[in-house]
Amino acid sequence: MTTLAHSHLGDITVTEPGRGLRAIAAASRMYASLVTDSSLVTALSPARPRRRIGYEFETTIDETVDEAEGVRSLLLRRSDGAALPTWLPGAHIDVTTPSGSVRQYSLAGHPGAGDRYRISVRKIPGGTASAEIHTLSRGDVLRVRGPRNAFPMAAAEHYLFVAAGIGITPIRSMIERAVAEGTRWTLYYHGRSRESLPFVTELQQMALASHGHVIVKTDDVEGLPIAADIVDLGTGSSALYVCGPAALSRRLREEAAHSTAVREFHTELFAPAAVVDGAPFLLQLDRSGDTIEVGGHETALDALRRIRPDQPFSCRQGFCGACVVGLVGGRVEHGDRVLSGAERENSLTLCVSRGAVDGEILVLDL
Repeated sequence: MTTLAHSHLGDITVTEPGRGLRAIAAASRMYASLVTDSSLVTALSPARPRRRIGYEFETTIDETVDEAEGVRSLLLRRSDGAALPTWLPGAHIDVTTPSGSVRQYSLAGHPGAGDRYRISVRKIPGGTASAEIHTLSRGDVLRVRGPRNAFPMAAAEHYLFVAAGIGITPIRSMIERAVAEGTRWTLYYHGRSRESLPFVTELQQMALASHGHVIVKTDDVEGLPIAADIVDLGTGSSALYVCGPAALSRRLREEAAHSTAVREFHTELFAPAAVVDGAPFLLQLDRSGDTIEVGGHETALDALRRIRPDQPFSCRQGFCGACVVGLVGGRVEHGDRVLSGAERENSLTLCVSRGAVDGEILVLDL
């Protein structure tokens, strides 16, 4: 509302004191009438400022690149020719495939640069979305939402990056930023085999041209990664960034907590962490009257989808907002990264939020 009023006043050119003052007074009366009309205020300034879906637009595949065994990159342009939204290291986009599947993919290129987005997708055995993406070619259209960032990169004297397989995608953008800023960095990069790891040559070239160091290890040669050895690569002032399986992330977090080599720890998981020893609670659907039991090892989203399989969701990690629903009553243990404090009074994120105590009844606006 303040912006609206200022823009109106800013358009006035005062050439005669009398007319100028009368114009200002008229604009002030208009503004006063607006702010005293609650229906107009609600329409012009909605009470929920969170942008649920961010930018949303169609992209066209400009190029496909086979990066490694089972890994393909797609380079995307906006279909309407407009500029792509800028982004920062660690950002991801939601991609809707032609069949309607929605998946999140990290942006893997140089942060904020160029007129194309690069996403890299590993073909997962039995995975429908990844298999579909591997069949696409230049000219095919994908709907994109974002970018969003649940894995932001903070300033540090030294970065210790750990990537497992396709987890290199958000890490690569962070390395690009470290190279551009002249910051020291070390990458520990692990995968099943050398042939399965994308970007190895590019990363080694970046290390040679900067204050970087790349260590590549694989299961078929060195065996499984050893958390203590990885954390020991820190310098004492290192920020540790990890993207990989939950088990590896957990071991590194535990090791870093007892080490002086790492100053801070950041992680992004391939998949949502499993619910362990959660308190059972109930969902009550206010409009339908249905009651659903949520077990100690499942999410409210999973329980709700037993009777409502079309319930929207996307990230399953509490940062996209796709599964947010209205809350009518009950005490909630919120686990999301998307709702504001005020929004948590009357909303919850089904994928990560739970009843605050054993047996709590959460009444949903459904």
